[in-house]
Amino acid sequence: MKPLVLICSNNANFYVLLAHILVREGFQAALVSEDEVVDWATAKQVTAIILDSAEDSGRTLRTCAAIKTSGAASRIPTIALVSSGDERYYLALLKAGIDENFVRPVSPARLLAYLCSLPRHGTNDTRPIDPSREPVRTFGPLRLERGRRLVGYGDKETQFGPIEFNLLQCLLEAPGRVRSRLELIEAAWPPNRYAQPRTVDVHIGRLRRALERLTGRPLIRTIRATGYALDIDES
Repeated sequence: MKPLVLICSNNANFYVLLAHILVREGFQAALVSEDEVVDWATAKQVTAIILDSAEDSGRTLRTCAAIKTSGAASRIPTIALVSSGDERYYLALLKAGIDENFVRPVSPARLLAYLCSLPRHGTNDTRPIDPSREPVRTFGPLRLERGRRLVGYGDKETQFGPIEFNLLQCLLEAPGRVRSRLELIEAAWPPNRYAQPRTVDVHIGRLRRALERLTGRPLIRTIRATGYALDIDES
C-alpha cells in the first residue's frame, strides 16, 4: 500500500498541485477538512498530515492542537505550511506539538525529502516488524528503534517526532555530558534548516515531558546558560 498523506487545506488548486507531486513520488493524498482530519488519522494508516495555514494560521494552530491531543493520531508526523509573514506562529505551533514547519512557498524537494524520511506507515500499523530490519539500540533501560523512532522502557513504548528523536540520540551518546544548544541543533536539525536557541528549548521541553510520561521520572537536566544533559543508569 502506498503511504497516505492527509492534506488539510481550503485551497483546492493548491491541493491538486501538491497531490499531483505526491502521487508522482509514490504517495497517496487525501483532502480533509479540519473537522475530519482526526477521524481520518485514527481510522487510516497515515504517514503524515499536512496543515496548510495560508488563509488562517489560527485555525491551523487549533487543528494541530486537536491532532496532538487525540490519542493514536497524536503520533502521526504533522507538518504546517506557514505563510511568509506569519512566522510568529512558529513557536506557537511547536508548543502545540507540530513536528515540522515550512514557510510557503515551500520547495517540493524539501517537503518530499522530509516525507521520505518518515516511516512508511501510520502508528495504527499493527503488522509485525522484522527485527533484522529494525535494529534496536539499548541505553540502560531505554530501547531505541531508529526505523520507527520508537523508544521503549520496560513493557511500554512511545513514538517520537523526528527532531525529538534526534535530540534524544544525541543526549544518549554521552549520558551525563552537557550538550550545548549549538551541538543539539547540529545533531537534530537538517543542515539547511535554521533553528534558534529558543526553538531548541521548546523541543527539549517536549522531549523531557515525553520521557517523564514514559519512565515516570525526570531524565533531562537544564544547565543554565549552557545547555542540557541526560542522566540515565546504564548498568
